[in-house]
This record gives sequence, C-alpha cells and structure tokens, in this order.
Amino acid sequence: MTPKTKSLLLATFLLALVGLPFLAEAAKPPQNPGAILRNPRLLARYLKLTTEQVATYKTLRETLGTELKPLHAALEPLQAQLKTQLDAASPVACTVGDTVVDIDEVRDDIRAAYEKFDDAFSAILTPEQLTKYENLKEAAGLIEEDEG
Repeated sequence: MTPKTKSLLLATFLLALVGLPFLAEAAKPPQNPGAILRNPRLLARYLKLTTEQVATYKTLRETLGTELKPLHAALEPLQAQLKTQLDAASPVACTVGDTVVDIDEVRDDIRAAYEKFDDAFSAILTPEQLTKYENLKEAAGLIEEDEG
C-alpha cells in the first residue's frame, strides 16, 4: 500500500469514527415521542412539515377537537353513573353492564375520531415524513409492530 493510500484510508476511518455517533443519533427515536405527538410545533419541526402541511394539520386538529368535545361530554356522566352504580350496597349487574357497554361505545367513537384524524394527517405526508411519523407513533407505544 502506498503512503497516499494509507493516509486516505486513515482519514476515511477517522471521519467515519467521528461521524458514527451523529448517524446513530439520527437513527434513534426522539427522547419523548409522546410529547412530540402532543405538541403541534414539535411535531411540525420533527417531521419538517411544509407551510401547507401545517395549515392542513391545524384544520385537521380543529376538526378532531370539534368531534371529540361532545364525545367527552357524553363520557363524563356515564363514568360518574358507573361509579355510583358500583358504589351501591348491592350493585345490579345488568345495570352496571349496560353502563359499561355505553361507555365502551363512546370510547369506540373517540377511537374512530382519532383514527380518522390519523388517516387524514398521514395522507398529507411525504413517504419520508410518513415513515418518521409511524416510527414516532410506534416509539410512543401507539402502534405495535406486526408480528411475523
């Protein structure tokens, strides 16, 4: 090996050694993925959303809030009702069961609203952004990896 080749090889090795931690950092999920998902500004920065994407995201979030408000309002009295039923001296199983079913239906509606939002938001992302978004949701424990 010539001295020039050795120098070039050594320089390449040192550059790779210095750059490796930065590559590893870029591959790691963020410190608190849930916090990023809950904070529109952090999410926009993390995904590098365009101005148009941010505007669409805001509209989607407003729509989600509008859909969730009555559902949360319906859930609160049902939960209070369930607590009262369970605190009774002799809870009536059928009545408690009916209330649990009612609560579950409202929660299903809440889940559907979030899924609708997620589908609409995912549709405006580039393939790279979508991959980062899916990885972020997985790191936050919102989705599970498919078991093969």
